[in-house]
Amino acid sequence: MKYKLKACVLAGLVGLMAASCDSYKDSDNPDKIVEADKDLSGVWQLTEVKRNGIDISEHYDFGRFKLHLDKNGRYMLENRLPFPVTEDGAWQIDDPAHPFMITFTEDDVTGDPTKVEISFPNVHGERQLGIKHSPGCGSNTYQYVFVKTN
Repeated sequence: MKYKLKACVLAGLVGLMAASCDSYKDSDNPDKIVEADKDLSGVWQLTEVKRNGIDISEHYDFGRFKLHLDKNGRYMLENRLPFPVTEDGAWQIDDPAHPFMITFTEDDVTGDPTKVEISFPNVHGERQLGIKHSPGCGSNTYQYVFVKTN
């Protein structure tokens, strides 16, 4: 009798577990929340530079370099320095809501567009644009941090 009672209780528990797993339906976006597109357009001033992980910001006036990204998908470089591209041209990001890559297409330059890894964090209430690249020499990598100027 005890064996039958234990078997019935166990069968009931297994049935409840199976039914509870089946009734849970996960939705990708149950509240229909839409992430806003990120606006990278504007004038970005270089504030921090790391080469191979070492901060070299104090060794040169990097603040003179500016990256102009306009809303029409055009970019312009001001006071050039080692950067993934050397000529002005067109830009676009891989995903407007979650940008991880920016593509630069230089004017009057043949070849493939240049794709660069980016970050777009909000630090102390201010957006920053991070660009990581290796200009030519694979043994040197640069990490640039830009802030938007007003």
